Amino acid sequence: MNKILFHLKTFGCQMNVYDSSRIVELLSGCGMEATEDECNADIVILNTCYIREKASAKIFSELGRIKKLYLNAKKNVPVFAIIGCVAKAEGDNIFKRAPYVSIVLSSQKYHLLPELLKKALEEKNTILNEQEDGEKKKKTKLSHLINTELSGLEKFDCLPTVKTSDSVAFVQVQEGCDKFCTYCVVPNTRGREVSRNEQSILDEVENLQNLGAVEINLLGQNVDCYDSLDKDGNKSNLAKLIKKIAKFENVKRIRYTTSYPSEFFDEMIELHKTEPKLMPLVYLPIQSGSNEVLHKMNRRYTREQYLDLIKKLKSANPDIQISSDFIVGFPNETEEDFEQTLDIVKQVKFIQCYAFKYSPRPNTVAAKMDGQIDLKIKSDRLKRLQTELRKHQDAFNKSCVGKVMNVLFTDVSKTDSEYILGKNEYLQPVIVKAGAELIGTIKNVKIESASYANLKGEIV
Repeated sequence: MNKILFHLKTFGCQMNVYDSSRIVELLSGCGMEATEDECNADIVILNTCYIREKASAKIFSELGRIKKLYLNAKKNVPVFAIIGCVAKAEGDNIFKRAPYVSIVLSSQKYHLLPELLKKALEEKNTILNEQEDGEKKKKTKLSHLINTELSGLEKFDCLPTVKTSDSVAFVQVQEGCDKFCTYCVVPNTRGREVSRNEQSILDEVENLQNLGAVEINLLGQNVDCYDSLDKDGNKSNLAKLIKKIAKFENVKRIRYTTSYPSEFFDEMIELHKTEPKLMPLVYLPIQSGSNEVLHKMNRRYTREQYLDLIKKLKSANPDIQISSDFIVGFPNETEEDFEQTLDIVKQVKFIQCYAFKYSPRPNTVAAKMDGQIDLKIKSDRLKRLQTELRKHQDAFNKSCVGKVMNVLFTDVSKTDSEYILGKNEYLQPVIVKAGAELIGTIKNVKIESASYANLKGEIV
């Protein structure tokens, strides 16, 4: 019997990338095989994101495109499964708009995929056999298997042990959000905040380091809200968890993302002073430099509190640099509000940032606010913000020239096999002329040149 082939496409954040990696392991352990050939798969799974505007429209467009590929090739349309945030947000509407979809499943339920896919494949084969036997062709469609209820972290108890790992590994420690920012759909699509049991995380990290992971990146919607119990029943938090992970000999680097400014606590600040395995890049989304806008966003801090936190972090460890997120053109944002955002950028000198135009999301408070900003104004502000952000990123990159930095090599260059690629302490891409045998190792590299996009250097 031929192996069942599945094609998995991932949209959105690192959390979705992590989920997809676990889904591949889950399905591979059930006798299925992943394929990059989307036109030769028995199953097509779209792991979806709902953060940006027109996210659901993009998914329906992708569904139609893939279906058309099969029809043009005169092949049977595969079993389609939609999982992730669009699945939760759209629910039954997906079946109405795309009745050939068989499964709609939230992120919290993807451990049910093997059972649901097996049932969908059996029903599909039954229909095809009936048609081959000459039975009257009728509009028969597969059972709609839907389960979008949120139920915390039960999926982690059902997932198989990871069997392979890259040198950089991601581990989800916390999921969901209780902040209810007025622009955000995460509480509705990912659920309320829940934290994994500490020991289950440590077991996963130990397994990953044994498989070759050198860098561990802890994931959570608000990772500094991590709150669980250790194996003895004592309270644990992100700092305590990181201290224990740092004891694993093969783990050389630790990162965490994403932090919420008002949840960042003193023990974490101190840890950046005392734990050498904790990388000095702190990802700390601010969204806006205006207190008025922050209040309307329901962000639970002020610009003054944010700047004070940056000061404390850099006082604890002068090597710390900050990356962040920004939203421009939020409802009622004035030019003065926007200038305050530019001022924050000039003060902090962020070395990496994501910046977006505000896009209304269904069923959010901000989408119903008066004072929606004209697209032309949003586009102009985004351009000005990106110009300012780029200036500081470029300046930091150039300041690295002449310095010796630690680089974890992860890939061979796609354009020139004589070069390998890696990331330094600040997640800056670094290019070095060296052999592939160094992949997965950390080396000291003297930076010889810098551009906005990357650094180049020589191993010393």
